[in-house]
Amino acid sequence: MIGAFAEGALVLDEHYAEPAVEALEFCHEQLWDESAGRLQRRYKDGEVKIRGYLEDYAFLARGALACYEATGQAAHLRFALDLARAIEADFWDESAETLYFTPEGGEELVARPQELNDQSTPSSVGVACEVLSALSQFTTHDRFAEITERVLATHADTIRADPRMRASLVLAADRRATGWLECIVAAESLPENWRERLGRTYLPDRLLSVRPPTEAGLGEWLETLESDDAPPIWAEREQREGEPTIYVCRDFTCSPPQTDIDEALDWAEELAPGAGSASEQGSDLVDPDDDPIA
Repeated sequence: MIGAFAEGALVLDEHYAEPAVEALEFCHEQLWDESAGRLQRRYKDGEVKIRGYLEDYAFLARGALACYEATGQAAHLRFALDLARAIEADFWDESAETLYFTPEGGEELVARPQELNDQSTPSSVGVACEVLSALSQFTTHDRFAEITERVLATHADTIRADPRMRASLVLAADRRATGWLECIVAAESLPENWRERLGRTYLPDRLLSVRPPTEAGLGEWLETLESDDAPPIWAEREQREGEPTIYVCRDFTCSPPQTDIDEALDWAEELAPGAGSASEQGSDLVDPDDDPIA
């Protein structure tokens, strides 16, 4: 729900960000234990109970990331990254190379379950892989990307066997193979006409990142994220000529800095998967023969 309202703020009207942020902040304040890095899943009459499962962390991380995309507030990105680190700590099993549904050290079970199939809600493993893949763009390490790649490789045969039942994992594999369409905006805020233009353009693999216009402002953000260095998605992507500036990138191939949103979206078409011009410009896209799902 949080993610849907946040996306509505981009596609329909900015006011939809308000209920998204209010719901996210409620979960942050009432259900998240920052010192323990732990999320609870039930709140009733002031009482918080039941340790969260993978779906709680993955879905809420995706909602927090969507709130960051809609508002450009670094605090929401920080929460998403905190949840991702908790997924790594409590649900990732390095020896089995998979993500389990229940946390490490949780209730005693004969076997820890995994949720690979989409049912009334999407697969928690699929959503976790997709959000870890997206959030890996905002880190200076590659652990989140590696977890995604190894989980997809572990379950590649299962995904191929019935992709319709595992659409969330298929989408995560597609993102991993083709890369995200990164739209990095260096500005104090996303210009309204840019918001409208992005909102009415179908970009299903868009990853929108509004960052401060200067390196000085970015330093304050890095303090919020408790990071010493800027992740590659932000590095050397400042505002140009005092105007809001957008960089459109996919898999290490980027447009020149653009101050015109229409020209930037022309680059989005150039960098679409399968577009010949992307490779002609030196794109280092994933080789399908090396991909565990392709």
